[in-house]
This record gives sequence, C-alpha cells and structure tokens, in this order.
Amino acid sequence: MLPEQHDILFSFLSILFATFGVFVFGNVIQNCREREGLNTTLWGGIFGIFAITLFLMTVHMFSLVQRDQLIFFFSTYIWTILLLLLVWGVFFKSNKIESQSPPIIRGFFFWTTVSVLLAGYTNWLPQQRSDPPPKEAAVVGDLTMEEFAEMGRVIIFGAKQVAGQKSIGKGQCPLCHTFEAGNNIGRCPNLFGVEKRSHERVKEERYATSPVAIGETEPAAGIVKGKYDQIPEEYKRQHGPDELTGEDYIRESLMCPTCYVVKGYGKAGDTKSPMPVITKPPISLSRTEVNAVIAYLQSKDTPGEFAAVTVPLPQDDAGNTGGGDATAEEDSGGDEEGPVFVTGKEDIQTMINTLGCPLCHTIPGVEGAMGQLGPVLHEKINAPKRIKDPNYKGKATNTKEYVRESILEPGAYVVFNEEAGESFPDGLMPTTFSEQLSVQALDKLVDFISQTEPPAGS
Repeated sequence: MLPEQHDILFSFLSILFATFGVFVFGNVIQNCREREGLNTTLWGGIFGIFAITLFLMTVHMFSLVQRDQLIFFFSTYIWTILLLLLVWGVFFKSNKIESQSPPIIRGFFFWTTVSVLLAGYTNWLPQQRSDPPPKEAAVVGDLTMEEFAEMGRVIIFGAKQVAGQKSIGKGQCPLCHTFEAGNNIGRCPNLFGVEKRSHERVKEERYATSPVAIGETEPAAGIVKGKYDQIPEEYKRQHGPDELTGEDYIRESLMCPTCYVVKGYGKAGDTKSPMPVITKPPISLSRTEVNAVIAYLQSKDTPGEFAAVTVPLPQDDAGNTGGGDATAEEDSGGDEEGPVFVTGKEDIQTMINTLGCPLCHTIPGVEGAMGQLGPVLHEKINAPKRIKDPNYKGKATNTKEYVRESILEPGAYVVFNEEAGESFPDGLMPTTFSEQLSVQALDKLVDFISQTEPPAGS
C-alpha cells in the first residue's frame, strides 16, 4: 500500500467501529428500558452523539489517502473509541449493571487489535508495487503553449501532490530551488523572476568572464559558454536573433550549471555549481522536456500569459505542432506517469540513478555520482564514527543499521559539513524512500553503501 492509494483495511476498521457505536447505543437504550430509574433521554443522547460522530468520521475516512487515513485513525478515531468505552463503563458502573462484557465484544476487540497491529506492520515495511509499463511513445496532438508550460511544471513538481510530502518531479528542482517571492531556502537561487533576470544576466560583465569566459568550454558539461549555436544539436535553439537571449541563458543554466554561478551559491569561491547537468544521468531530460521547463520558467510569474515564452512547441517530422520524435521521447508530462519505485532487480548503478542519489552525494563506484549538496558517502569509515558521536540520537549499533536508518529516517542524524563549518541542511534529503524501495532493493542498497570508502591513495 502506497501513500497516494486508499487503504481498505483502515476503512473497514472504521466501518466496524461505527457499527460498534450503533451497537453500544442500542445496548444502553435496552438497559435503560429494562431498569427503572435510569434516565433514558440522558444516556441515549450521550451514546447517540457517539454513534453519529463515529458515522461521520467513517465517511471522512473514505475521502482520505492511506497516509492521511493512518494519521487520522491513530490521532482521532482511536481516541474516540477509547472515550466511548470509558463512558460505556461509567454507565455500567454507576448504574450497577452486571454482565458488562459479552463474549462477542471481547472477541471483537481481540480481532480488531490484531488487525491494527498487522496493518501497522505491513504498512511500515517498504512496499512492492506493480505499475503499468511506461509509455513508449509521446503523441501530444494539438498542443497549446499553456499545455506545454504545464508539462514543464509537471517535470519540476510532479503530476500529483501527496499529502505531507514535498512535491518533486523528474527534474528534482524543488530539492534546492524555491519558486515564490521571498522564499529562499539558501541552497540555490530562488527562481521567482528568472525570466526577467535571464535577459539581464547575459549582459553582466561577470557573466562574460566567470567562472569560464564566453567562448570557452566548461569541462564538466562540455558546453561552450555563451554560444547558443554550439549547443548540442538536439537541444540547440533553431530560430531567433543571433545574439544571446534570455532563453539561451536559462537553457545554458540547465545544461551547464557551472558556466555561470550566482554569487553565494557555488563552491570554491562561486566557481563551481553544486547543480547537476540535467540532460545527463540521473535526470536525463530530453529536448522537449528541457524546452517545456524553459516554457514554464518563462511564464510562471504571469499566470495565463505566455507572451514571454520564446521556445517553440514540439513538432513532428512533418512540421506539425505537438509531435516530437514519437518513438524516442517519453511523455514525461502525462498524469499517468507512475511514481519512482525500485524493485531490487536493477543493477546498483541504475538503482542509485533512479532514486536521484547522485544529485546530492558523491558515491565511490557510481559513475557520475559527484553531487555536493549532501555528505560524501564513505560510510564504511564514517558510519562507525557517527554512531559514537555524542550528538547521534539514532538507534543504529553498526554500519548497516546506520545506513538503513539514514535512508529511511534521514533526520535521525544530520552530518556536520566541515568544509562549510556548519551542518548539512536538515530536510534536504527526501523522506519517501520507504515507499520507493522494495525490501530486496533496500537491502541491496544498504549492502552497497555500507562498503563505500575513499579511493585508495586519496
């Protein structure tokens, strides 16, 4: 069971409890009628309110997804049931009524207790899932610019917002960037107003010379800075003015983050960006996806207005709008795209890239895993030291337990960044890996990371 799905077990339990509320109401009314001196109106009213409340709470339970059902059940529903039992006991005790607990009631609560414990255990484990096969072709049809920009929004934020989780799409941008005015989490620049800034940025003296000069090739990305016509053919702007434009700056920022680093957001004196090249693994955006992201960034600050968007709509080989290479490019903006899930049958490189670990971590033995936003993963050496750290408040007693805990509960211990002189940001690492990894995949990932160490001679 995954958090965006409905949990039938908790729905079923809520139905049983609502039925139990009606049973208690009937039991109280029956006892009041059989005994003189009992206030039927008072006790009937109290337990009638309980029965109605449980019914309304059960109806509400059916409107929630699994994660919210779990929270609602244990934070509210179960306490209502306990209060009902307490008041029911007071009714029996105060009126000196015998036979307070018929066998059917004892059996009911024994079964319910076992069911709740089983439900909690099975939902705590990383879950297996079986999604439909991914689409092999993208047939967009008569795509409008509004729809194209929406595709870019989905690439950035994802198609669905899951309650209680940060909204992150294939592009992984919200891990480091914010998009609203005044909201700056401090790791990477706020992208509010980026369309306007993009036109000003290419005219700055600093852009012309730092970290690399216009006309020079940035080694990590292999991109020639400031030369839109020397961008790889499949991503290159096909039409427009000969001079560098705001569109070119945004595209270059996505494909060559170190071509220009905003002051205060880079490494080594703002000469190296921590941002990955999004056209390379593990993100690997296609031409259409890059243009869709640009369309969103150019239009997001003016909802409903797309005059500032300069990227073209995708076309098929015949020049018809809405095509793209239908056999080569995925429909990454479709709502049917399944959530990320790793089964454990993949090789370790594929697993780590799928989960996006290289975006933030440098991982020995994984090609291209040179992220700098999070700690370097030398866990064979680091994990034992961190377990002994007086600031460590987790429960791990060995390296594998520490690695597992770090994956499933990243906030249990926040590593100190010695280079920056402060801890790495808490909350940067997603907390959803328990829903993206099967048991087999989690074990495989833990085994690999537990053996990571610095290269020989380093």
